[in-house]
Amino acid sequence: MRRSTWWPLLLALLAPTFAQSPVPTICAEEFCRCDSFTRVICDCTAADNEVTLRPNGAYSVPSTTTGIIINGCARVHFLAETARNLIQLRTVELTNVGHVVINDHALAWSPFSRENEMQPGIRIVIRNSTINDISSYAIQGRVNDIIITDSTIDNMRPFAFSSLRGVRNVELTNNVFRNIAIQAFKQFTAVNFILRGGSIENLPSRFLSDVEVTDLFHMDGVAVGHISSLAFFVNSPKRVLIESNTIDTLEADGFHMVSHGSITFRNNSVTTLRKNSFLGFTVAPEITSVKGRLEILIDNNTITNLTPMSLIHNRTTLNLRVDGLNLNVPCTCELAEEWRVLVREQGVINCWYDLEGHFISVPTFVDSRCGTFKQTFWIFVVIGVLVVVIIASIVTFIIVRRENEKKKKVQIVLPDGKTYRETEFHIVVERAELLTTDL
Repeated sequence: MRRSTWWPLLLALLAPTFAQSPVPTICAEEFCRCDSFTRVICDCTAADNEVTLRPNGAYSVPSTTTGIIINGCARVHFLAETARNLIQLRTVELTNVGHVVINDHALAWSPFSRENEMQPGIRIVIRNSTINDISSYAIQGRVNDIIITDSTIDNMRPFAFSSLRGVRNVELTNNVFRNIAIQAFKQFTAVNFILRGGSIENLPSRFLSDVEVTDLFHMDGVAVGHISSLAFFVNSPKRVLIESNTIDTLEADGFHMVSHGSITFRNNSVTTLRKNSFLGFTVAPEITSVKGRLEILIDNNTITNLTPMSLIHNRTTLNLRVDGLNLNVPCTCELAEEWRVLVREQGVINCWYDLEGHFISVPTFVDSRCGTFKQTFWIFVVIGVLVVVIIASIVTFIIVRRENEKKKKVQIVLPDGKTYRETEFHIVVERAELLTTDL
């Protein structure tokens, strides 16, 4: 009886202990907050502030989050599945972050069971940060824009950006890429793909793999060490602009593109252009059937190591037009002969003229320096100069000898009035004796 009397009282006393307390979210972090628009905003002030974004548990991202905005933190880590159930998510922005790690499927966002063009997507923006690792399958699903600017990307794994839907723009501007795996961008459609500025050590095969660009493909002002074969495996762009880049080596078929419009390769500096470097450009059959062959324009490029075979292109779908090609090698008649056919077809091909220190057109060099007579002209000039020098030397020798001979000859006048010319000096002694006459 006594036990049964105290038992309800004990349960009443322990009830508050058993009651479940609320689980804190990331909004409770010291340097993070959630505003009235249900955005997670983290402004780090200390040099060692770190933010970890997780899908569940203590300090997880609230399910009602519409935006994740992080600025100035030392480290930001997206755990797997972070964005999977954030149905209201529209924006992810990272600025001035020292280290960023994005795990697999961390930003995989596909909240809708049925896809249509009217559904919203998320916008991913990373500025002035160091991205240590973008894991495989890190970013998938419905993503409107991917913008990475003024950042360093240490590792971009295979399929880092894959199976995307609804993409309007991919803009990679002024970034330093350390290590890019094959098929980093895989199987999606975007309106525009822009790679501008910055540096890339190596673009592997299928850097872009089965990517459809419906409007603009633009590669502008990028310093690239090596572009592998099939680095850009792209379909359907209406405009292809590859301009103002510095490329050490462009391998054969580096750009494998089925275009819906003309192609421009302008103001690039290339050290080595391999055979068939432009052979991967072609035009879709449905376009040529209406418009005929389109144009691939080679305009004002400077290339050091190449041959005419480097400019081989798909003649079935494209017409080549060369509006300026600087061969960064000294002009020679042999070089002119090698490029003779292409010069006759295109005309605007230049070589480096050492004597004047600038580029001149190959036909101009041929007119001034090549041909049977022109090639031997300077030999004749040198021989003529040598003959003149030899003749002048002989004449000078003869004149000097004669002058010396004149100086050696001496006239001697004797008392009897006779003059003798001798080649040797003789001392003539006349002795005059006093004549005495006895008077």
